[in-house]
Amino acid sequence: MKKITSAFLSLALTAAGMAAAQAQDLQELRLKVIGGWSNVTMTTAVEQPFWQTRIGELSGGKITADFNSLDTLGLKGDETLRLLRLKIADIVTGPVSFVAGDFKLYDGLDLSGAILDIDTMRKAVDAYRPVIDKNMQENFNAHLLMMWPSPPQVLFCKGEIKGVADLKGKKIRTFNQTLADFVEAVGGTPVNLSFAEVVPALQNGTADCGVTGTGPGNSAKWWEVTDHLFPLVLGWAPYFSAINIDTWNALDEPTKAFLTEQFAKLEAEMWSHVAAAAEQGVNCNTGIGECTKGIKANMKLVEVTDADKALLAGMVTETILPRWAGRCGEACVTDWNETVGKTLGFTAKAQ
Repeated sequence: MKKITSAFLSLALTAAGMAAAQAQDLQELRLKVIGGWSNVTMTTAVEQPFWQTRIGELSGGKITADFNSLDTLGLKGDETLRLLRLKIADIVTGPVSFVAGDFKLYDGLDLSGAILDIDTMRKAVDAYRPVIDKNMQENFNAHLLMMWPSPPQVLFCKGEIKGVADLKGKKIRTFNQTLADFVEAVGGTPVNLSFAEVVPALQNGTADCGVTGTGPGNSAKWWEVTDHLFPLVLGWAPYFSAINIDTWNALDEPTKAFLTEQFAKLEAEMWSHVAAAAEQGVNCNTGIGECTKGIKANMKLVEVTDADKALLAGMVTETILPRWAGRCGEACVTDWNETVGKTLGFTAKAQ
């Protein structure tokens, strides 16, 4: 036993020594970081602690950050890459589809109803990563660091609904064009709102329903202003983190290698956090089953029927994918078909 204990102690001391040596090789950095929204747990439980505490500990105090969330800075989320290009920040986080106002290809990871489980979402993200990074470098002087999803995007509604057909005539909060395509296809009216604007809109009747992740909707207390949860998976609202290329290129190789390793670990932690939140998201909002990662509410759960799923699948192939392909253009569609399309088994063609 003493020999085993000594061996473990020796390994621990060796690891600690290697970490200390690595920290000594790092550049001293004070990074300006804009993170996600402060009322979602992906930010508060994972991203914020990484920047405010862990990166300093891991780097032996060499790398620290001035961290602010999107909403505390009064940002809607669509400005992030432009701020990065202007070097107002060194690193930014933002919703991938919010960049689609500039480039439609970003919606290619969040086509409403096309990806129904998190494992397939991860394969799609990995396939599309080089396409996103290339666009960021060419147009925003940015280098892609990480991508991860939100929990599954579903419908929070005021008033009784029993399925897809009851969405007709509803004013529904959306945040990208493919969600708007879905809402129009079911006969509703899309209302484009940032996350921070949704609760007031639901309170004052500007919106009847809102689309967001089961976890973010729970932590932002959407259940206080809605009463029916319809867990039809309409997307994953993926996020990205990117760094200004000038900031990145100014780093020496040991610092780049250290940050690359830490970002890979942080990204994996984000995916794990989202998977756990997705598993409990419906439970917490409805008050049914285990809820240890959210706030227990009492929304009415609307069953997703096979008929609802069939309607959604038809909308993807007949409306959502062709409309997006028409907006994105030939070169964009070719890139998508060779990456995400192959992963999902879809071939996009413009209408």
